[in-house]
Amino acid sequence: MTKCVFCGDEAHFFQGVNLIKNDGVVDYYCSQKCRKNAIKLGRDKRKVKWTEAYKLTLKKTQSDVAKQKVKDDNFDKARAESKALEVKKEADKVKKAKK
Repeated sequence: MTKCVFCGDEAHFFQGVNLIKNDGVVDYYCSQKCRKNAIKLGRDKRKVKWTEAYKLTLKKTQSDVAKQKVKDDNFDKARAESKALEVKKEADKVKKAKK
């Protein structure tokens, strides 16, 4: 089983096209769609939605956003607790002043 250079799908070695470049690198394309997108149209596989590379970059960005959200939530909780303590202390001062 070989893996397509563009989309990341695995297929048998007798299917698709093996492109041998002048420097000796062998690129395997599972279909004409992948070959044309990569060579003729010059598209970046990380920006084409149906490729494996796009899905991996999307997953990484979503996990980064989730991590940032967790950090923000923790910060907000700590800030809210400290704010609540300050308000409670001020309320105690007002009660003592009234007595």
